[in-house]
Amino acid sequence: MKEYAVVGASSGTGLAITRLLASQGHTVRAIARKPPAATEFIKPVVADVGKPEAIAAALAGELEAVFFTVDIHKAFASKQLIRSVMFDGFVNVLNGVHRHTKPPRIILLSVMGPGKPSLTWLLLNLAKRGMQKNIVDREQALVDSGLPYVILRAPRLVDVLENEIETTRPATAAMLSAQANHRLDMKRTLARPDLAAAMVAAAALAPENSVWDVYGDNAGPVPAWVF
Repeated sequence: MKEYAVVGASSGTGLAITRLLASQGHTVRAIARKPPAATEFIKPVVADVGKPEAIAAALAGELEAVFFTVDIHKAFASKQLIRSVMFDGFVNVLNGVHRHTKPPRIILLSVMGPGKPSLTWLLLNLAKRGMQKNIVDREQALVDSGLPYVILRAPRLVDVLENEIETTRPATAAMLSAQANHRLDMKRTLARPDLAAAMVAAAALAPENSVWDVYGDNAGPVPAWVF
C-alpha cells in the first residue's frame, strides 16, 4: 500500500488522519515530538518541525503525500514562538520535501478566510498573536514552493467522541466543500473526523494546486472528488 506522512500526528486532526489512513491499510509516518504508539500500519517518528535536519530525515524516502496539521496550543504564546511553529516549521517541511526526486503532494490544513477581516479573526489574533499573517504567509510559501499541493481551509472544529468516529462517522467526508471564498465566523463548524476524511480524500482525488473551504453546513455544492 501507499505510504504517507502526517506532520503533527500526536493529537487533533493529525491523529485523526493518521488513524484513518492506517484503518485503510496504508503505512503512516506519524511525525511529532510525541507521536502515537506504533501499530501494524503506524510508524511513529520523533521529530520537531523547528529542527530542519530532523524533519528532513523524518520525511526521507518515497511518500505519496505529506499532511501538515501542526498548530500551537499554548495559551498566549509569544509572537515569535507562534511564528516559529506555524510558519518556520512549515517551511522546514517544504525544504525537507524538496530533497525528494519525486516530491509528494502537500496537504495543508489551513483556516477559512485568511484574507478576509472578521471578528473571529480579530479574537484569534488576540489569543495567538500574528496567527492570521502566519496562515497567509504559510499558504503563499506553499504556492511559491513549486511543490504539488492542496490547501483545505477549515472553520471552527468540533470534536466528537472516539467511539463515534468508529461507529457513526461516514467513511468519506460528510461535509460540503466549495472553492475558497468564505469569511471565518463562529457559526460555521466542522466535525474533526469529517475534516480528516476530506484531507485524506484530497490527497488522492482533489485537483492539483487547488484551495478549498471545507465546512459542515449547506452553503454550497459538494465537489466530485469528495466522494
